[in-house]
Amino acid sequence: MGALVGDLLRVVGDRGPVHLVGHDWGSVIGWQAVARHPEAFLSFTSISGPDLGHVGDWVRRHRHNPAAVLGLVWKSWYIAGFKVPVVPELVWRMPWVRRRLNAGHRELVNGLELYRANIGHGGAPRRVAVRVQQIALQNDPYVSEKHLEAAEPWTADLTRRPLFAGHWAPRTHPEQVARMVEDFIDGKARRQLVVVTGAGSGIGRATALRFAREGAEVIAVDIDLDTAEKTAAEARGHAYGLDVTDSAATHELARRIKQRHGVPDVVVANAGVGLAGPFLQTSEEDWRRVVDVNLWGVVHTLRAFAPLLVERAQGGHLVVTASMAGFFPTPALPAYSTTKAAVLMLAQCLAAELRPHGVGVSAICPGVVDTNITATTRFAGTGDAEQVAKRQKAGKAYRLRGFRPERVADQVLRAVQRNRTIVPVTAEAKFVRFANRVSPRLVRALGRVVNPV
Repeated sequence: MGALVGDLLRVVGDRGPVHLVGHDWGSVIGWQAVARHPEAFLSFTSISGPDLGHVGDWVRRHRHNPAAVLGLVWKSWYIAGFKVPVVPELVWRMPWVRRRLNAGHRELVNGLELYRANIGHGGAPRRVAVRVQQIALQNDPYVSEKHLEAAEPWTADLTRRPLFAGHWAPRTHPEQVARMVEDFIDGKARRQLVVVTGAGSGIGRATALRFAREGAEVIAVDIDLDTAEKTAAEARGHAYGLDVTDSAATHELARRIKQRHGVPDVVVANAGVGLAGPFLQTSEEDWRRVVDVNLWGVVHTLRAFAPLLVERAQGGHLVVTASMAGFFPTPALPAYSTTKAAVLMLAQCLAAELRPHGVGVSAICPGVVDTNITATTRFAGTGDAEQVAKRQKAGKAYRLRGFRPERVADQVLRAVQRNRTIVPVTAEAKFVRFANRVSPRLVRALGRVVNPV
């Protein structure tokens, strides 16, 4: 190891101090170099190569927990085979093995010699004074979180960031790795970036402000730019106007946000409209409007932003505002309930699809919440005077219920933090969700007699 560190220092030469990035054995050597010669380095980014002394110390500290030690050692089972004489060299001579590993025979033998000369001779752990970033490869079959945690007692300034990639991330995800290294070197203390649609009022506004209080950089989006700007001003964020029913405009906004602010960490697809009234009195125009906003608006938002989170490969979260109406069949809300049931299922399907990429998806299902949605809900089949009367009656009932949108926003934040998929909010939503599991017939009976608007 000393010779390898010496080789590295000769490369640095008079150029130092420098920023060091190491992968696999390059990282193992890098740990030793920055510990022994901190004056030569400004920072160190470690990718899938822990310090051998740190790992040995971790094993000693956890020797009374055999299961934990076995879990760490199991990741490195192949090393035992490397210690066997002759056999690995014979395996490396097989053409199909070399093709599979994309390496020549001499290169593979050199790798064996690295293992044999250093594994089991890690020495005492050393303290590291320079800034260190660990890029935690979430799909790495060889290096686990425990390997990375071994460095914690020995580093003065340690940052760990996830990357949803395999062991060879510098080859498979070069742009993402380069961006993470650049951000770390520049010392950018990047805040969580949160995009909320329908942020001008109600649950959307409360959610934007809740994330802002957590220190997030908030982008408030609404069809009414004035209300979005008011939310953004209070959140000290940014505002954009958008009609989510416009697919091209939604994709263009996602492009602008990425260019100006970066890829969001959380996207809340909250924009929606209310529509009440029996099916036989709901016009095709009413149906198209509620489907365009409540379903297509969510689809457009997710199609625009989800690929950005997947491409970045650092995880993230998508939130969809569904509703208790999505699992509570009532003749009062056939169109609205249909759209909310659709986005509820969409969220569950997307959660399964994006899980391997580290992107969580949550469907928030509020019940009766005191927002201005009652003032804008259209009641199908009614004249102007009756429309006003029904809105006032619904608004009064919702105010008496007294469940404020800020409480829903708390649940949105918790859902993101805990990666919950289906999140019923309010007592009635939780009850109906539970009742659907126990007695769907009871829920249908309640839907016939309980009018939520």
